[in-house]
Amino acid sequence: MFDMNVANQATVVTHQGNSLPVIVYRDQRVITTEPLAVGYGAEIKNIQNNFTRNESRFAEGKHFFNVEGEELQQLKRLPSLRGLVSKYTSQLTLWTELGASRHAKMLETDQAWDYYELLEETYFRVRSEMPQMSLPSSYIEALESLLKSEKEKAVIAAERDKAIETKAWIGNKREATAMSTASAAVRERNRLAELLGESKNRATVLAVEKITERKFKWQPLKKWCKENNIEPHTAPDERFGTVRSWPAEAWLAVYDIDLSELL
Repeated sequence: MFDMNVANQATVVTHQGNSLPVIVYRDQRVITTEPLAVGYGAEIKNIQNNFTRNESRFAEGKHFFNVEGEELQQLKRLPSLRGLVSKYTSQLTLWTELGASRHAKMLETDQAWDYYELLEETYFRVRSEMPQMSLPSSYIEALESLLKSEKEKAVIAAERDKAIETKAWIGNKREATAMSTASAAVRERNRLAELLGESKNRATVLAVEKITERKFKWQPLKKWCKENNIEPHTAPDERFGTVRSWPAEAWLAVYDIDLSELL
């Protein structure tokens, strides 16, 4: 039974500004191997090899789905999925949220975990305002649906570009004002403070790892913040734009790290 659709041109802005179409299979959101590898900073072969070596740790229907045969042929004919699936593909693997998490754990890199967190918060969490487009029942309906989705895509792209330009203009204006009033010494102090994790009240995982030469996972810190109803700050990052900066209380409770002594 064919049970796959694409949310009505719903996309999330992901790695390096690429838009990721929302694919729904058997009532849950899934992602194909190629965008997962790109976001994790890995090769497609890395994802495939990790799966092959650890296949016993993956359960079909829980961590992934394999689509093939007539179901795959119907999928290839969907106008909404044009360009996402090669016509030469004989089998397509779709990764669930649990499958994507397992791959991030096996890669164990900052980029993989940061990208998985982005997927977790903006992709796998279904938002009710995102309508879904069911399988067209006729060729005319398919064309009408495609035309509608392309128009909506153009509107979304225009609104997104305008928001990005506005945000960049505000950011540049604020930065220019701040730099014109701050001395070179103050700017250097602020730069070092950001590098070390903003202040002794909070710090990023990367900042603490650089100082302690240890590795830390962000998930326990996030869990502590959620349990204590605390919203973590964000800090600038050259690779991803911004990253989470976790409060000193979380570092002390989870990893017994005292930022006042460390930074």
